[in-house]
Amino acid sequence: MTAMPTVSIVIGTYNGARWLGEAIDSVRQQTFQDWELVIVDDGSTDDTRSVAGRHEDDPRIRYVFQTREGRSAARNRGVAMSSGPLVAFLDADDLWRPEKLAKQVSALGAEPAAGLCYTAARFIDAAGRQLPIRKPLRAVSGRILPRLMRGNVIILASVLVRRTCLDAVGAFEATLHACEDWDLWLRLARRYPVAVVDEELTLYRVHGDNTARATVLEGGLRVVDRLYLESDMPRLARLTRAAARARLYWYDAASAATENRGAAIGLVGQALRECPRTVASRPAVGALAALLLPSPALRAVRRLGL
Repeated sequence: MTAMPTVSIVIGTYNGARWLGEAIDSVRQQTFQDWELVIVDDGSTDDTRSVAGRHEDDPRIRYVFQTREGRSAARNRGVAMSSGPLVAFLDADDLWRPEKLAKQVSALGAEPAAGLCYTAARFIDAAGRQLPIRKPLRAVSGRILPRLMRGNVIILASVLVRRTCLDAVGAFEATLHACEDWDLWLRLARRYPVAVVDEELTLYRVHGDNTARATVLEGGLRVVDRLYLESDMPRLARLTRAAARARLYWYDAASAATENRGAAIGLVGQALRECPRTVASRPAVGALAALLLPSPALRAVRRLGL
């Protein structure tokens, strides 16, 4: 490529050949076409290289292989290899609606102070069928740090970030093996307003190889602990470190309730040990509903965003 593209897209992937072709197709089908795509293969042992090779006719797409370093390192390498003033992230198992980039580029153009723009995401299953889950249920924008400290409402594949802002706060934390995106959004939201396109332009796939719940919880607790090393964070969010940690246990308990009731009850106990007063919080209500309510009532509660 001779001219600098407007958007650099980074896919960091490990053994994602099953999904990668669809992800690349969703990039090539964008109505906004001024992009480059860097695929960083993080030591895959499947057919990732050959799937990427099917698109070698498109000079905007580059593939690079590295020995296994983790997804944060893979994404960071992709960012370093790219040049566009706007950077988007896409995981190999996720997809974009065709108008996703066009609407986000326009949104950032309309809000020059914003550091990043995200979209709402619709969850899909392994076969691509839509699930009754939208994230976030209610989009937030502007100075969202206090809300973001209470939980990650931004799906990684939905984000378009200004490179100058990414350079200012630093890249993904390579030592985190989960919630590394939440860590980055927090650093960005601390310094910049956040824009949103409140449409379901990102499709987030739920399948058996998603990051394990226990790993997500561990990563989330590390993010909270890192966050509260910053002296002004509790004041900004009016949320103690113990309460922030407890909320993560409540979220995990809600997820665990349908798979392992005993584990979910144990997580409820951990949440209460961390901070008893969080029993009245939204994630606590959601977790207790998942444990105590029959399925029809639980679905009604979840439609309320609990």
